[in-house]
Amino acid sequence: MICTSKRHCTALLTLLVGLSCLLLTTSQVRAQGIDPEDRPISKVSIEGLKNVSRQMVLNNIRSEVGEPYDADTVEQDIVRLTHLGRFDQVTARVEPQDDGSVVLIFDVSEQALLTDVQVVGNKAIPDNTILGMVLLRPGDPADPFLIEQGLGRIVREYQNKGYFVADISIDRELLRDSNILVYRVREGPRVKIKGIRFEGNTRYTHKQLKSKLRSKTYFPIFQKGDLNREQLDLDSSGVRDFYHDRGYLDAQVGRRIDLSPNEKDAVVVFLIEEGKQYLVYQVRILPPEDGEKRLLPDSQIRQYLALAPGDIYSKDKTDKSSKTLEDLYGQIGFLDVRVRVTALPHEDEPLVDLVVRIQQGVPSVVGKVSITGNELTRQKVVLRQVRGMDPGRRFDKTGVDRTRRRLADGRLFSEGTVTILGEPEDGTRDVLVDVTEATTGSISFGAGVSSDAGVLGAIDLSQRNFDITDTPQTPKEFFSGRAFRGAGQSFSLSLQPGDEVSRYAISFSEPSLLETDYFFGTSISLYEREFDDYDEERTGGTVSLGRRFGDVWSASVAARAATVDISTIQPDAPVDVFAVAGESDLAAFGFGVVRSTTDSNIFPTRGNRWEFNVEQVGALGGDYDFTKISTEFRQFWTVEEDFFGRRTVLSWRVKAAIIPEDNEAPFFERLYLGGQSTFRGFEFRGVGPRGIEANTMTAGDEAVGDEWLLAAGVEYNFPIYGDTLRMVFFSDMGTLTDDPGVDDWRVSVGTGLRIKIPFFGAAPFALDVATPVLKEEGDQTQVLSFSLDLPFR
Repeated sequence: MICTSKRHCTALLTLLVGLSCLLLTTSQVRAQGIDPEDRPISKVSIEGLKNVSRQMVLNNIRSEVGEPYDADTVEQDIVRLTHLGRFDQVTARVEPQDDGSVVLIFDVSEQALLTDVQVVGNKAIPDNTILGMVLLRPGDPADPFLIEQGLGRIVREYQNKGYFVADISIDRELLRDSNILVYRVREGPRVKIKGIRFEGNTRYTHKQLKSKLRSKTYFPIFQKGDLNREQLDLDSSGVRDFYHDRGYLDAQVGRRIDLSPNEKDAVVVFLIEEGKQYLVYQVRILPPEDGEKRLLPDSQIRQYLALAPGDIYSKDKTDKSSKTLEDLYGQIGFLDVRVRVTALPHEDEPLVDLVVRIQQGVPSVVGKVSITGNELTRQKVVLRQVRGMDPGRRFDKTGVDRTRRRLADGRLFSEGTVTILGEPEDGTRDVLVDVTEATTGSISFGAGVSSDAGVLGAIDLSQRNFDITDTPQTPKEFFSGRAFRGAGQSFSLSLQPGDEVSRYAISFSEPSLLETDYFFGTSISLYEREFDDYDEERTGGTVSLGRRFGDVWSASVAARAATVDISTIQPDAPVDVFAVAGESDLAAFGFGVVRSTTDSNIFPTRGNRWEFNVEQVGALGGDYDFTKISTEFRQFWTVEEDFFGRRTVLSWRVKAAIIPEDNEAPFFERLYLGGQSTFRGFEFRGVGPRGIEANTMTAGDEAVGDEWLLAAGVEYNFPIYGDTLRMVFFSDMGTLTDDPGVDDWRVSVGTGLRIKIPFFGAAPFALDVATPVLKEEGDQTQVLSFSLDLPFR
């Protein structure tokens, strides 16, 4: 039996001591050779008291002067006194009197009281934590059982923290002489995990099982590798759940810790008994309870189950089946539907019956939708994110989760909760959406460095919850940040001077024009870049108007105009550069379509995104007349999700672009390939034809672009350390030529790191190492590419 609390331990001790005292009392009374039963008690005496008050004892006994002696009552008195926890021993005896009465005497032996409780020598675990495990305080009896129990708890806590050679002892001499309880701690080294092994696994590899562990082997800087007994227990459960989820319902997982001779590191061995793999024998759908009429027939319910007879049983699939059916019912208003898909194993063979129970409830209609917490943000901005909860219509339960995700992804709110009010039996239920407004405005000063663009300075002013109509009434309102806020519009001003590239821009966007599905955006910018053989300066602006078609599709039209100035041309510059020297005017009109099902705009882990764009340069005037057509597709898959919810993601992309007209586009509007953002392993614009130098009429080093681009890539992204460090393996490939096709195909392979630090933003640092395995003459390669944004506010 194990005591889990002071009260439990005291009760156990009371029972043991009380029984011994009762036996001793009975034998003493019998040894006196008298029968005191029913004789009147003339006096109750307590002998052996030192620190405990006589009144405390009298308050806990029921035998009283004048009452007849009753052996059962005396026995209960002994139990109550023992239960006080102040006595080592309690007995009772009687002394007969000449008048026929008896004197009842309780003999007690007090426990020593602790004058102090201390712990010394501890560093890794603070005093208050250790003393909290002891359950003894100054003034408590020096209970040997609780003292030893506290010792055991301290030892286990140190082992849980990885101190497997810690020595904990009690200063017995000080306890005996002064009633001071001192736990002396010698911690020793903290054991590191040197290796992790698995024994008994035949179905799954070491790598597959290791991904389910939170414990990691020691790796300098990146992984502490501390051995924690509690975490190992959780890891054992995680591996067991992994097997159970794959049909091995009898799988058992234990562990063994092999300490090294120096007692500083250890190898953890997980001991696995896999058992047999269970199959689904049949699916039974139970009839509705309480006479409910089932909404869906059995045949339709079976279609939404992820398991069928003959399949390998999987707990994950049973959970997904429950969720799928609940979502199906929830989409038609059954908010409180409960679906349970359980497995009933057969006794004699590895088979299970799937039993489906559905409690439908009643459908609900949306009543009033109320918004709270939006001190500055307009209510209509919050309502734009609400899905599946239109007043007067049936609820779509899946809209609750979609609303929460949209509130989080919109970056206007730090938190958003959706509460459906009322009782399950109510036909109409109101909705409360509570938001916590985030800090949406910022001004930052910083710097950036990139292998593609050199060193940049940055002064950025942005407001993601802008309101162009909310003009300040007073200067205080403006400087306090309460003006120009609340409509969900975006405004930014960016000044980024650099040694190679400089950008200056101001932009504004309205995501819901006149509270419709239309969106609007405009920007003005100045771009300057110094190339080896010339300088390029581009001044212009854009305006766009689009419409959303649900949450997946959107389409837009856009116009842009720019003046491009090519200057400081060197004698060895390409002839294509000299051909457009000086200022040129561009004007274009375009159309674009986007379809996106990704789960995040920052770090997608599933879904896909497709874009298609057509732009006619010269449609609105200008010096050039040509067409640009481009399309790009990206797909994301979650390959695996570990114990912490960190996902391993496989992604694939392909992009194609063409300028149909031959030799109509100036070099600064042509297609380019190469650099970290387009083709790693090659320099910025390092893929494709080189220009003919004007002074020698031979091929030079400067890129001049081309009219057909086809690029693809695959990337495997997985976590290394927490949410901070991830690693990628990738392959980029593509071509840049003058005619559609796959001629001059290039391929590169590489690996890289992604380091996420909150101070640097959402995705601030990427470091990639890539090597071309297929390239063409004239290509400019680059092994290392990187990008780093450094804000300082």
